[in-house]
Order: sequence, then C-alpha cells, then structure tokens
Amino acid sequence: MDWLRALAIIVVVGVHTASKILNNSTPDEWVWHYANAIDSALRWCVPVFFMLSGALLLTRRKGESTPLFLKKRVSKVLIPLLFWSAIYLGYNKWELEESYTIKEMFILFLTDDIYYHLWFLYVILGLYLMAPFLKILVDHMSKATFQIFLGFWVVFSVLMPLVPKFLEFEPAFSAGLFEPYIGYFLLGAYLVLYPIPKKWLPALGILAVAGYITTVWGTAALTEARGELDEFFYEHYRPNNVLITLFLFAGFQALEPKLRPNPIITRISMATLGIYVLHPLVQTYLNKWFGINETMFNPLLAVPIVWILIFILSLGIVTGLQRIPYANKVIP
Repeated sequence: MDWLRALAIIVVVGVHTASKILNNSTPDEWVWHYANAIDSALRWCVPVFFMLSGALLLTRRKGESTPLFLKKRVSKVLIPLLFWSAIYLGYNKWELEESYTIKEMFILFLTDDIYYHLWFLYVILGLYLMAPFLKILVDHMSKATFQIFLGFWVVFSVLMPLVPKFLEFEPAFSAGLFEPYIGYFLLGAYLVLYPIPKKWLPALGILAVAGYITTVWGTAALTEARGELDEFFYEHYRPNNVLITLFLFAGFQALEPKLRPNPIITRISMATLGIYVLHPLVQTYLNKWFGINETMFNPLLAVPIVWILIFILSLGIVTGLQRIPYANKVIP
C-alpha cells in the first residue's frame, strides 16, 4: 500500500502539470495531444487513494467504537481542510486580488469553491464519516452480496452517466447510495477480502490499455467537437478509468510479495496528504519567481522535468514541516 500510495501522489503532481498545457492550448497544437496522452494515463491516482482508504478502514478487525473512530479520523482531515482553505483564501486575496466578505468566505468553504484541488478533502471527510457504517456492511455481506452491491455501483455511477452524454436524455434513476467515490471506497475493501486471481491480470491489462486509448481518443474527439476542453472521459468514475484503476490496484496486490519496505517510499507515503495540498503553490511560485513551467522550453522535456521538480520540492517542504511541533496537525 505504501508503494501504491507513493506512486499515486507522484502521479497527482503529473496530472496538474500536464493540465496546464491542456487548459492553455487547443487540439490544433501537437503539445495539446502530448499533454492529453500523459494526462489520460494518470487519472487513476485519486480513485486509488479512495480504494486504499477503504482497504485499510473497512477491513480492520480491531474493535473501535464509532465515536472514537470518528474522533481520530475526522480530525486528520478536518483540521487540514480548515487550515489549507484559509491558506488558499489568502492566496486568492493577495495574489489574485480577489476580495471576500466573511459571509462569502464561509459560502466558498461550504461549496468547495476555494481552490480546485481541495475537493478531495471534502470527499475523503465524507467517506470517513460513512466508514463505521459501511464497515458494518462489509463485515456482514457475503462475497456474492458484495458483488451485487458493486454491480449496482457500476450501473448507477459508472455506466448511467454515459446515457445523458451520448443519448441525450436523463434517466430518472438516482444513484443514491451508489455515489462514485463510495464505490471505490468499498471496492478497495472488496479486493482485500477477495483479491483478483493473478490469471486474470493479463486480460485486465488489455482492458486497461483499451481504457487508456478510449480516454485519449474520446477526450480529443469531444474537445474538438465542443471547441474547448471536455473532461468527460477524465472523470475518475468513467468505465475507462475504472478499468485502469482496477488493473493497477490488482497488479500491486499481485506484486506485494516482491515489494520490500523502502525508507524513501515510506517517507513519500507519510507525506502524501501534505504534498497533495501544497504542490499547487509550489507549481505557482516556481513559475512566478523563476519562470519554471511546463512550456519554458520544449514540452517533451519540460513537462517531466517540471513534474519531478515540483514533486521533490513539495516532498522536501512537507518533510521539513512535519518535523515542526504541531505542524503535523495541518500537514499530516
């Protein structure tokens, strides 16, 4: 899990590096297709975080009361959410010269409109609130019942959104309990309890490649038709990304006997949330102060160089801050 979590946070930085090109160029330019090819391969990173959380929290055998569970887990997300919301409100005010009343700041916080990447903290907070109750389901569902539940998730959250997009009508069925990220949360637990047999991995790998091709081609086609970036196939719960995510999670499970503890990987894994909340600021100020960005020279080289630089600096800053007393409350 440490190895997969570490890889996922590196990939998150890559998504936000490539997306700068996608949002500032068009499919008429080769660099847009280059960035699309990179971004399309990386959209599994956030679903994997949800799956890892579900795998850890929903399969625990240790007895723990619901109030104690919530006290321990919710504070680990709520405190960073409050702190970093304030940081990015300050950034918006002083760097982007936006102004807010107290009421407007409160509304921005409640509506997840402060900064583009903070949505993740809201979702993971909601999943932590649901975890004690979802664990009851996991503890009492048979394998067949679990599969039926996940089947409904695929129908309502993964396949149903294709209908209004391509058939131009809105089904009356509500996703309800089968919201996208709850499905990933539970899928992580399912795969811990019932791992995918290794003999299925080659077929799943082929499906993952097909999912990647669908993401690349579909995003380009929809963007050209719309005249601006269409991120429909980038959404984490589209079938194409579910297949890629499933393959990578199952693949790392199969590799587990060969993956040895590594201090660097452990360090990255422990800094994951801190890197997530901090790296957009590192990306912004590298560009503002030093002119370092993904198009400073040929993007074929600039994108991977900037990607690695943002990650290393973010890791270094987070590691340093975590050693300061009480700082680990806001940079867990």
